[in-house]
Amino acid sequence: MSTLLGISLISLSISLHPAALSYPQTIPNTILSEKSQPMGTYVGELQELWHFPSDHLPIAMTLDHLNFVSWNVLDAEYMSWVTEKNSQGISRSMIADEHVYINQSKLTVRDRHIADLILQMISHPTHPRSILSLQECSKSFIEELRKRLPSHFEIISNHGNALLLDRHCFDLTAAKEVSGVFSDAPYRSFQDISIRRRDTGQPLRLINAHLPGDPNQPGRFEFARYLASTFDPELTTIAMGDMNFDEIEMEDAMKQAFPNNSSFSLYSPYCTNISPDVFKSKAIDHFLVYSPAKSPVALNSPDEIMPGLNPIISLMHPQ
Repeated sequence: MSTLLGISLISLSISLHPAALSYPQTIPNTILSEKSQPMGTYVGELQELWHFPSDHLPIAMTLDHLNFVSWNVLDAEYMSWVTEKNSQGISRSMIADEHVYINQSKLTVRDRHIADLILQMISHPTHPRSILSLQECSKSFIEELRKRLPSHFEIISNHGNALLLDRHCFDLTAAKEVSGVFSDAPYRSFQDISIRRRDTGQPLRLINAHLPGDPNQPGRFEFARYLASTFDPELTTIAMGDMNFDEIEMEDAMKQAFPNNSSFSLYSPYCTNISPDVFKSKAIDHFLVYSPAKSPVALNSPDEIMPGLNPIISLMHPQ
C-alpha cells in the first residue's frame, strides 16, 4: 500500500492528509468540505487474509514524547459474531483459528497472542508504549496480563475497559468509572483517569471509552456532551477508544457539544474495523486530544506500533 488516509479534526473542523507509511510529525490543515465522505470502502469477505487476532486494529500516537495506543482486543464472549454469523467476512481468519480454550480455562490461544502483542508494544525499540487504552477485555484476559506485564505497569480495569500505565513515568492521582451517560445503555461505563507525569509534574486526564454503537441512539452526542460538561481548559485531555462511529459522525457530535469551537482534535489514522454484513472498512477507533499548549500530535506508522500490522491495514485500504 502506497498511502493511508488520516483524519484530523482541528478545532472541530476535519482535516485530511495523505499519510505515507512513514507518518509526518504534524498534520497539514487541509479542510474537508461538509460533503466529504468518511474513510472506508468495500473490502469483501477477507477470511483467511485476516491474519490478525482481533476484528479491530490498534491506533497509536505520540504527544509530548509520550506514546499512546488504543485497541479493542475483542472479548471472546462476542466470538459468535465472527465465527457463526460471519458478520464481517472473517469467520475463517486467525481469530477463529486461535479461538481455542487452554486447559479448560476461559483463556484462549488468541488471548495469549494479544497479550504477546501488548508486551511487544510496551518494549517497542523506538516507540515503547507507556499508556495503553484497551476495550473488550475479558476477566481471564486481564488476569493473563497481570501475570505477564512488567512489574512497573499498573492495570486499571472496569467492566471490559482497561488502562495500562507505566508507573515509572506516571503517578495515578484519581480513577473513576463513569456510567449513566448513555440513555440507551445506562449500564455502559467508561474510564476517566487522572495521572501526573513524574518527569515534569504535568497533569493529564485520560478517558478510555467504548461507546454503544446503535446508529439510532444518541450515544455519540451524549459522550461529546460529557466531554464538554467536564472540560478543563488548563488540563491536557486525551479521550480514546472504540467509539463505534466514524470520523464524520464523531465530528458532528463534537460540533454540537462545543458550539464555540473547542480545541479538541480528532485523529483517525486509518480504517480499523469492517461494517457487519456490508463488508465495508471504516474508521471507528479515535483519539480526541486537547492540549492547552497546542502540542503537536504525531500519528504512528504501523511499524511503529507492532510487527505485521501494515499488511492488515492494506486490506482495509485496497488500491
